[in-house]
Amino acid sequence: MCGFIFIEQSEGQVGLPQFERALSRQAWRGPDHSGVMVESGGRFLLGHNRLSIIDPESRSHQPMRSACGRYVIVFNGEIYNHKELRQTLELSCQTLSDTETLLEAYAKIGDAVFPLLDGMFAVAILDVKTGRWVAARDPFGIKPLYFYRSSTMAVFASEAASVGQIVGASIDHESVEEWRLIRRPAPGHSFFQRVHELLPGHCTDANGRTWQFWQRSASNEPYTDEAFAQYLRESVRAHELSDCQNVALLSGGLDSAVITAISSVEKTYTVGLSGNNEFAAAKATAVELSKSVVQVELAAEQLQRTWSRLARLRGEPLSVPNEGLIFEVCNAMDSGEKVVLTGEGADELLFGYDKIFRWAAKYEWSGFDDFMARYGYGESSVLVARLRDYVERLRKNKSNLEFLEDWFYDVHLTGLLRRMDFASMAASREARVPFVNKRLVTYMYRRAVDTKLDDRDSKLPLRRMVAKLGLSSVLDRKKIGFSATMSGQTGRFDEYRAFQQTNLAALGWEC
Repeated sequence: MCGFIFIEQSEGQVGLPQFERALSRQAWRGPDHSGVMVESGGRFLLGHNRLSIIDPESRSHQPMRSACGRYVIVFNGEIYNHKELRQTLELSCQTLSDTETLLEAYAKIGDAVFPLLDGMFAVAILDVKTGRWVAARDPFGIKPLYFYRSSTMAVFASEAASVGQIVGASIDHESVEEWRLIRRPAPGHSFFQRVHELLPGHCTDANGRTWQFWQRSASNEPYTDEAFAQYLRESVRAHELSDCQNVALLSGGLDSAVITAISSVEKTYTVGLSGNNEFAAAKATAVELSKSVVQVELAAEQLQRTWSRLARLRGEPLSVPNEGLIFEVCNAMDSGEKVVLTGEGADELLFGYDKIFRWAAKYEWSGFDDFMARYGYGESSVLVARLRDYVERLRKNKSNLEFLEDWFYDVHLTGLLRRMDFASMAASREARVPFVNKRLVTYMYRRAVDTKLDDRDSKLPLRRMVAKLGLSSVLDRKKIGFSATMSGQTGRFDEYRAFQQTNLAALGWEC
């Protein structure tokens, strides 16, 4: 887990001091080491902030050069199948890091490596000999990657604000309006003009070519609870790859209980506000599983201060209110506890947002405004024409349910993953999401609705798995998760508006 910046320039627009200042702005993404490499007389600048997880020795610092000397990599994330790739591709490596595995695999088979990767990643690789580079992002957008391109320069970075700082980008006010409604800019965009998000599962290269290397597809394999449980166990086991101590987030709900139960972690953390938390439920689950649990309690005023602090650190608005809670619980972890397992993605995988999925299964599409009245977090605005166009493209030739399933993967989940990545990385922790896995998603994608949902409950495969694990008490709890709601007296959007205003005020944005 790290952060990086990669620049190609033809006119020397960015000097080394400016580059290093931009890199230091995101030093919180990787406080263990910062490295810079200059290639081709300043045409290429590569910088990396490292949070050491796998092979923490200095030999695995980045930017890293391939054994043949031709390729250089900057990489953020983890490749969970990197040991298998070493064997399959017969790679000769000098370190134990997945960074070198990816680099040497690329040196051997080029762009064909990206579909083979099982993990979370954002990466840029430069061929020093030809000057061609390629950048890629994992299939679900677990790791962020933003870019700016012009006829004379290309900039890629883990933070949109870093790109914006380098190129002097202005605020994108349409993105702010989209954020008011769906808690994030429309896919492919950022809060800064001309700074774009590389879409999940995509590559782009120096020749101006962009292509999708992985996309969701439905499995032909018949559904069984046994296969689902097996795939989830395999994913959790893979996500525990680490050379440091692993812990887990634990609420009172299904998702985190299952992840904790089938993992090898011994210690868990839970977080909440005074008077609004799941401490009792989390403790009961921890006792049932013979795990320890640390409670992190915040006052409302402390959470509001954290929002302002994080917005300034990120250089753009936060996604959701509980981003502050996630940061505070990660910040409370012991220094050696760098990897934290979370239950992100279960609701998208198994229709956990049961009310809106029941609507989609029963009714036909009735327009953007009706959809946003059900999904949105604010009043629909005439200023979100770009988002309206995106929705129309996404729903083309699909049933209402198919559209909603894709919306939750492509828009909702990527927004939550961005929030989890930032909130954990701001505390120098690596959050891992075992439910967000190519094999699991392929297995459950486009399944009949009654595989996941009935008239009473959602996430049916997980509920049956919980029962088999002997955690029946979890099934009867009303889930609130890591809720940042401070009062039950306000309207549906009132607290969210207050959260938004806190963000904008902290940034000094007049929007």
